[in-house]
Amino acid sequence: MTIPPLSPDAAEPRAGWRREVDGLRAVAVLPVILFHAGVPAFAGGYLGVDVFFVISGFLITGILARDLQAGRFSIARFYERRARRILPALAVMLLACVPFGLAWMSPPELRGLGQEIVTSALSVSNVLYWLKLDYFGPDADRLALLHTWSLGIEEQFYILFPPLLALVWRRAWRVPILVAACALSLAAATWIEARHPSAGFFLLPFRAWELLFGGLAALLLPRPPRGGDLLAATGLVAIVAGMAAAPLGLQAGVLPNVLACAGTAAVLACAGPGGAATRLLSLPPMVGIGLISYSAYLWHQPILVFARIRFGEGLSPTMLVALGALSVLVAWPSWAFIERPFRRPGGVTASRVLAIAGGTIAALVALGAVGIVTNGLEARKPEAVRAILATVTDTNPYRDICKTGLTDANPMHPRPGCLVDGTAPAVAFYGDSHADALQGAFFGAAEKAGFRFYSVTRSACPPIPGLDRTGDAASPACDAFVRGVEDYVETNDFPVVVLAARWTAGAAPRAYDNGEGGVEGQPGDFLTPLGVPVPADREAAVIAAYVRGIESLLAKGHRVVLVYPIPEAGWNVPEELARRRESSSEPVTLTTDAAAYSRRQAAVIAAFDTISDPKLFRVRPDATLCNNEIPGRCLNSIGDRPLYFDDNHLNNFGAGLLMPSVIEAIAAARRSLS
Repeated sequence: MTIPPLSPDAAEPRAGWRREVDGLRAVAVLPVILFHAGVPAFAGGYLGVDVFFVISGFLITGILARDLQAGRFSIARFYERRARRILPALAVMLLACVPFGLAWMSPPELRGLGQEIVTSALSVSNVLYWLKLDYFGPDADRLALLHTWSLGIEEQFYILFPPLLALVWRRAWRVPILVAACALSLAAATWIEARHPSAGFFLLPFRAWELLFGGLAALLLPRPPRGGDLLAATGLVAIVAGMAAAPLGLQAGVLPNVLACAGTAAVLACAGPGGAATRLLSLPPMVGIGLISYSAYLWHQPILVFARIRFGEGLSPTMLVALGALSVLVAWPSWAFIERPFRRPGGVTASRVLAIAGGTIAALVALGAVGIVTNGLEARKPEAVRAILATVTDTNPYRDICKTGLTDANPMHPRPGCLVDGTAPAVAFYGDSHADALQGAFFGAAEKAGFRFYSVTRSACPPIPGLDRTGDAASPACDAFVRGVEDYVETNDFPVVVLAARWTAGAAPRAYDNGEGGVEGQPGDFLTPLGVPVPADREAAVIAAYVRGIESLLAKGHRVVLVYPIPEAGWNVPEELARRRESSSEPVTLTTDAAAYSRRQAAVIAAFDTISDPKLFRVRPDATLCNNEIPGRCLNSIGDRPLYFDDNHLNNFGAGLLMPSVIEAIAAARRSLS
């Protein structure tokens, strides 16, 4: 039975190799590589993945449409082609990560690599990353397979899309239903961006519109329209504009993604022979990089991550760019000797190809599972090293009950289990994740002292109202959270408040560099006063907001115990200490430069020092952790015992070292009320 054409004039999507499409792949992959290499000019380079999604949707929909039009569509044949295209190079890359992981990764890192291999093989790594991290946070720089999230999105889409397209193909409303699906997904993406940005980034329902953009371009514009060359050139400009706007975060919303996707669709559907966009994208270097773009994409992240693990986070920008270039060089043999040979049918039936693919996936899952069930093959490490790494669990036991969710703007107070009865005057302890890190030790010390107290925290939310975290959709919820805590404190007679936060990271979110090889990954989103344009001197404006918030509490008669900035480490302390201990027969005390702490925190400390009020009681963590055991150094560990569970949060042991000064300050504040 012949299926009617899409339009009266013949119309089926263009077939055949188009050089400009490979050139467009180069436009997609190079910014992604440079983004992961940390090149500032390519802070929006991650939108190259969006470009890939549109290209994929355009090409795959074209293939499906031609097969459906000719009556030769086969689900088995479609998945056979996908397996040939995706799996061989992916499997080789996953296998290649294993020896480097065994050689250079700690047991927790190797266990994580096992999880990544399992989920990447099953095309669900996007779900793993949604559950465990922020793509733009520092942990992302140490995940060798983070980039496979996009492959998960594509494969999940192509499980659903081909049979659905086949189902509606003979219907007159096939295009309207795809338009509706695209619009619904885009609307959902816009909505989720303001509430759960990580879900919007990693999950298919909020990404499907990008692939559908490409699919609709293939169906609606089977031939370049009149004036198409101008539209294609405009599309290239839109891609660049989207990448330029992307670093603005929530201030731009999904606009950068829409620009990049619409621009890509315009190039694909409108570029004609001889047009400016076609000529530019058909240049031999662009086509050459485009041909190997899949392999380049596969290899760039493991190369960058394993280099950081082996040589430290402090790799120079030149070295990182060189590593990005290395991924392009490695991509050529991957394309020539793995991708191309496996794409050729070679007389093997579709069922056999799918059986081999299933066996390969099962083997990869089994390999990754070994890393998981053996806890990263931890038995290969000496006992002292295993003991150090085990301290990563020495964290606040009250976190699950006393830390509010990122979008829980107005939690009910008091939270169950977070209010402890004791003698008055009562104490309220609140702040961000640095307060959370202190909370477990505070509970123990405050109960021992007999205080009545209440403690609640919220990550990335300093205990100051009126601040907005750019790039964080939950920032209005953060402001509401702080005001809610302050209202509870006001109405329930908590005359003493303890404030703790990672103050400097919000005011000046530069990635912390300890000057000794410990450099945080991507800096976090920064704070700015709520409801106003970003000030020219944003750091000064945020610090001034800190001071106003503290002075407001003092003006209301509260005694304020202010915990000054806690020294950051720059490297993951348990892992760095474990690496050093592995090559030493004696315990190793890990330290960082105290002068680096002073430089980093100078502006915040100077501002806090200007607050002159007898109701303010100061706690200086650096007085405990720096310039004591070793002059000029800040302690990251005491012998083999880490003080931090990551690169900036104290563990319970480290927090316990600060508690005498915290409790002493609280006691003095309580006495001043008499």
